[in-house]
Amino acid sequence: MKITSNAPVLSFKAEGQNINFDATAKEKPKKDKYVDPLANWPLRGLGYTNDIGIAINELAPNAAKLFWVPALMYFGADIYDKYKNKGNKYKPNAQRAFNQAVFQACASILFPAIFGHIGMSVFSHIDKYRGQKLSTNAKEQSLRFIKNHSALNDVLAQGKNKEATITEFTENFDKYYSVKKKNYSRTNFVVKIFDKLLCNSKRGAIANSNEERIKEFAKTQFTKLLEKCQDADSAQKVLDKKIFKLKAWKSAGAFTAIILTAKAIDEFVETVIIDTVVKPQVAKLHFYNFKNLSNNRQPEQKSA
Repeated sequence: MKITSNAPVLSFKAEGQNINFDATAKEKPKKDKYVDPLANWPLRGLGYTNDIGIAINELAPNAAKLFWVPALMYFGADIYDKYKNKGNKYKPNAQRAFNQAVFQACASILFPAIFGHIGMSVFSHIDKYRGQKLSTNAKEQSLRFIKNHSALNDVLAQGKNKEATITEFTENFDKYYSVKKKNYSRTNFVVKIFDKLLCNSKRGAIANSNEERIKEFAKTQFTKLLEKCQDADSAQKVLDKKIFKLKAWKSAGAFTAIILTAKAIDEFVETVIIDTVVKPQVAKLHFYNFKNLSNNRQPEQKSA
């Protein structure tokens, strides 16, 4: 007997939506975004140790050299990693390594060094607007002249007449200033710009100073040493402390410049130097090499 029913057929349809009961369908696994371990802290911090070395070079040259060791190791590891891997995939590529080498050379070595020295020069010139109205470098070079002046040792060690010693010092410093002024006047425009921006005005610090102010500063500092110090050793220590403070001020300028320009340097090197200049040129080089290789191939001879 055939059984029929007038009941409506059940429909597994929601309002305007079909329900899919396909058991074979599987959700696609979500891929985690690749995170470069060398681009994140704490490893990323190794890439900045050379910046510390640049900034403290005035204060401690030997220690500054040591700060370059971890930085250079980091740069080498980063370049090799970019050569070996593309993200989280093993895919060696020499062009990618070359791009990263250029990036590290510019963003981590060249530009930080340039802006670090510019920061030192800027902070040195800021001193012209306070106190003795002299640049930090002019003060430092004057103190170094005092430190190396033989009359200081003579008067403190043998008890010479202080007035005569001050007069002798003044005459010697006048000659020192004249020589600095004369030599600086002979330098060309390019050297002067380089000296002001990148060499902390080492050539022109004394020459560009107001003659009356720089001579008065040197005489005052020399006179104070004669009055306060009993021997040459104590005088040397006093001068070293003063010079250290001046160097610390310039180092603060280097730190400030490097910190303020770090992000802008990275973006400039990545978008302009690498993406706009390096990558297109390397791509052309690969194209020309392939083209030349194709032209040099001998056509295959057909066999009879």
